[in-house]
Amino acid sequence: MGSGNYTYRVFLLVALCCGCAGAPVHAQVQDYVPAGIVKVVSGNVQVLRREQPSLAHVGDRVFSGDRLLTAEGAAVGITLRDDTLLSLGPKSNFLLEQYNFDASSGEGNVAVRVVKGTLRYVTGLIGKHAPERQQVATPTATIGIRGTDFIVDVADE
Repeated sequence: MGSGNYTYRVFLLVALCCGCAGAPVHAQVQDYVPAGIVKVVSGNVQVLRREQPSLAHVGDRVFSGDRLLTAEGAAVGITLRDDTLLSLGPKSNFLLEQYNFDASSGEGNVAVRVVKGTLRYVTGLIGKHAPERQQVATPTATIGIRGTDFIVDVADE
């Protein structure tokens, strides 16, 4: 009975550790799935991730929750995983609020916010399969995207 009790305790400890450690690790991995990649940078472009600024470079990954700020004369081009193309012009303040994409099904959603500046948006697979799952918000309006290529210009107040 002593040896069986020890085996049971070890099994219980291993099961508890695996059960407790498994869920958070999976959740953390999901939080860090990149939404896209920076393809073009011209001038001073900053990425704020969790309020930590860094200069953007070609090849950098972009994640949901990232804010991009372009300086005067600067621009950045980003390709999301579903092949949506985002281009920000000078003096822009842009937030990738939400991005989810399942490559196997082609389903997902995109929500972005343009605080100021210029955004050119060319839809990818999400827009082709479910245009209603794309949203662009500005300080004065929320736009449901039904087209495939458009420009949003938010002037300074």
